[in-house]
Amino acid sequence: MGGQAFAHIVSDTPINVPRMLPDTYQQVASDVKLKLETLFYHVTIPRDAPGKSDHGDVDFLVEGMRDPTNNNNIWATVKDVLGAELYVSPHHFGIKHPTILDAYVQVDVDLSPGSDTKDGAELFEWTKFMKSDSDLVQIIGVVHRSLGITCNDKGMHIRVEEVEPYNRKKSMLFLTREPDQAMEFYGYDKAKYHEGFDSEAELFDWATNGRYFYWKVYEDRDENANDRSRINKRAMFRRFVYEYMPSCGKGTTTTAYTENDEPDTKKAAPSRQEVLREALRVFGKHEEYNAILLEHKTQGVEEAIWLQINNSITSANAARGTILKGLKRWVAFEDGHPYITEQPISTSTKLKWSEHVSNDTLPDILVWIAENQEQIGKLEEDRANEARKAAKKK
Repeated sequence: MGGQAFAHIVSDTPINVPRMLPDTYQQVASDVKLKLETLFYHVTIPRDAPGKSDHGDVDFLVEGMRDPTNNNNIWATVKDVLGAELYVSPHHFGIKHPTILDAYVQVDVDLSPGSDTKDGAELFEWTKFMKSDSDLVQIIGVVHRSLGITCNDKGMHIRVEEVEPYNRKKSMLFLTREPDQAMEFYGYDKAKYHEGFDSEAELFDWATNGRYFYWKVYEDRDENANDRSRINKRAMFRRFVYEYMPSCGKGTTTTAYTENDEPDTKKAAPSRQEVLREALRVFGKHEEYNAILLEHKTQGVEEAIWLQINNSITSANAARGTILKGLKRWVAFEDGHPYITEQPISTSTKLKWSEHVSNDTLPDILVWIAENQEQIGKLEEDRANEARKAAKKK
């Protein structure tokens, strides 16, 4: 939080958390690391952005408690071990400044996802990669998003295009959580990454010189709310979008495909299907991919149909939920055509609409629903009222 975690604490005197020059930062980091290592097996500071001249806080990532019995009181234990006089939940600690009287240093301690599980050590290394170099991995994610590649706190994934529109979580096919494997797939220079970046421009150049990066893909991306939030809150990301990328199309050289490719401004963008095929080959994920597609062809198609039906019912209609229940309870099919039943369909004989509705017939079905939704909603509302009355009599 850049040293701002204690700004809202009510105090008789202002809480002074000055920014630290490199010598002070290194001193605090070294001292705190030794203390945290008495509590955790893995302790690190994710690499800072290049060219940083001073620091507002010290950010630690930890994993694997040496004493699992401390699990319920871990933050109180950390506070005691650090000798912190200030604490803001969940993981912001204020310790005495080593050289300035009546001043503090903010120390943030993040517990890595999956800590103390069988995957804890791998997730620790992955999380360090995700948090290093400020906004680097966020930039990597944005410039490759349209190709179906996603990095989150669990690892690197490829999104299955057929499933993504109705269930983004189920569309995620896990590939790896090893940073070097991820960088190799992107086509990045791993040696340069481990060496570190001397400047922000050097970092941007590295991020846009992978195997699949193509400036037009980035230019044509769909900007979402997360992008806008990053632009507002993250200075490095903002500089990448507004200062670096406008000239990237003419300045970037990529390693994609063959050495005889035309200049980057003319080369065709890689397709999402090409990237998917390569991911399945490199990581040996054909079996998992086929399982996702099989579920999509059964349960997934059903979900997709109901998503479109749900979206077709006007949001202004307060009875949307009742109508959706009514469609499942009062509508059957004959020769692919829907009709309203005289009696409600029992839960045990619930119809699968995907067995009666195809992509070709769905538009006509949506028209039929629009014409009959009020009647269907009324039938379901009356049924529910009768059921409630019967329950009260018992």
